[in-house]
This record gives sequence, structure tokens and C-alpha cells, in this order.
Amino acid sequence: MPEAVPEPLPRAVTDLVPPGLIGHLRQHVPAPGHISGTQWLPTLPGLVRDLLEDWDLRVTGPGTHGYAALVLPVTGPDGPAVLKVAWPHPEARDEHRTLRAWAGRGAVRLLAADPTRWALLLEPLDRQDLNRLPVTVLDSCEQIGRLAALLDRPAPPWIGLRASDHLIELVTDLDAVRAGPLSGALPRRLLERGRARALELAAEPDIDARLVHGDLHQENVLWRPDPGEWVAIDPQAIAADPAWVVAPALWNRWNETVNAHDIRTHLTLRLEVLCEAAGIDPDRARAVTELRILRNALWDVQEQQPGLAEALTRHVTIIKAMHPA
Repeated sequence: MPEAVPEPLPRAVTDLVPPGLIGHLRQHVPAPGHISGTQWLPTLPGLVRDLLEDWDLRVTGPGTHGYAALVLPVTGPDGPAVLKVAWPHPEARDEHRTLRAWAGRGAVRLLAADPTRWALLLEPLDRQDLNRLPVTVLDSCEQIGRLAALLDRPAPPWIGLRASDHLIELVTDLDAVRAGPLSGALPRRLLERGRARALELAAEPDIDARLVHGDLHQENVLWRPDPGEWVAIDPQAIAADPAWVVAPALWNRWNETVNAHDIRTHLTLRLEVLCEAAGIDPDRARAVTELRILRNALWDVQEQQPGLAEALTRHVTIIKAMHPA
């Protein structure tokens, strides 16, 4: 059957929301108890209008976006700022609390928050990130490691996402894939190895001990011009082992991996540079990274994402690079 054509959106939505964000939100699968991106989009103009009025703000330029949020440059009584309005999803639930805990040290400063409307007012940063030259890929990993050390602290009691739960869900999904029609999508030995490791890590008493930025990759680090430093944005806070932070820095800037003389050596060097800067045991990072990449691979298999074969090749490449030579 041909795919259903999405309903046209009101002009108020298309004038406000970048096409890339509309595309993302139409594809996102909502968590239980949350509305879909397609349902949320028509509410966004009114939501933004109310926030601008309540916080006495004025939009000063076109919107940009992340994976699931509209980002607008604004100005208000205290000067320039950034208004971020997120599609409601579990990974964004604790963002305002996390930014308050970090208090601008190694992370973007939170100026105001309205959690009931999934809205944040943030300090403005330069759009320069760690995703391209003149920042080399190894320099980007070193900087991410330094930020991970700055942001590290005991996991607070309010945090909603926990690595142990994540790992048990991984085991459940592994079992479902192995027993179903998609069992051949990934090498069976990777599934079996991942299952055993996930159960082992989930049972460790300290697996949920630290507050970790779960999506600290090169595009989620921006430049703060005063005093001149890199800071993290868009925290997906999780109570986890510190090694949970490593994986996103490996799966980004992928062209440099593909073009490397030896892919295993390249990925290993990325990991080791990051771990040295963060004070993380590299062997621990390899074990945790393997499971995080396997988690991504299973999601892609279950959702049958476009470009699945290419995505699985990337996932399996990283997983194998984490294994002992």
C-alpha cells in the first residue's frame, strides 16, 4: 500500500516551524501517555504566542530546531535569549532540573522554565559546534571528555531515566527480536553477547549512580563567547555509569570514520582520547558503548527505518570495534 499523505498543516505552523522539525515530528513514535508529533504541531503557534506574552519576549529571527524541539531567538527585559519549546517526550522531562543542577558550569545557562509547557528560556550561544573543522575529530572527543568530567555528579533522586531500566528493556527487546521474523537482521552472536552483558551491567549496584548527559555528541556542544568556552546543550539526563557518555561521540562525524585508514583504530582512538579527558576506564567504556549501539540498532530494526541497511552497517561496525582485537 502507498504511504498515507500527511494532512496539510495550517499556515501558522509552517510559517513558524522549520520543515526539518516537521519531518522529524511526523516520524517520532510517542511514548505512552504522550501525544504524537503530528498532534502537537498544530498547538505550537498558540503555545509560543502565550509563552512570548507571559515572559515578555519578542522573536528576533527565524527558528531553528533540534531532534524534537523548536528553538527561537528572542529578546526580553533582560536582553537576548533563546526560547526552546520541546515536543513532550521522556528524554526532555528532566531537562530544566538538570540545567539547574549544572548551574551554567559546563552547560548552557537556564534563565527560566515552564515544565508544564515543556518550555525553557536559555542564554544565547554561538552556533559554532564541534561537528566540523577547524575542530578536529580527536579535539572534539577531548572536549566532550572534559565536559563530561565537569558535568559529573551523583544522580539526583528526581531523575526519571535510569540505565538499569534501559538495560532490562534492551534484554526484553533482544528476546523479542531473536524470537520473531526480524531475527536475521543482526548477527546472532552480537545479540547473545549483548544480552549477557546487559544483564550483567543491569545487576551492578552502582550502574545508576551518576548524573550523565546521555546525548553529549559534537552537535550538542556550542561556544559560549564570554568568557570563551565550550558548553553542553540539550541534556538527555540519565542516572547511569559515567561511561554512558561515550557512545554519541563515536557515532557522530561518521564520514571521518569511513575515511580513516583503519576504522577500528580510529574509533578506539576516539574512545581513548575521550576517556582520558573524562577520567573514565576505557574498557568500561567499550562495554557500555557496545550496548548503547546495540540498543540503537534494535530500535532501527523494530521501526524499519529508511536506510536501514546503511544504519545497521554503521552500528555493527562500531560494536565490532568495541570487541577485543
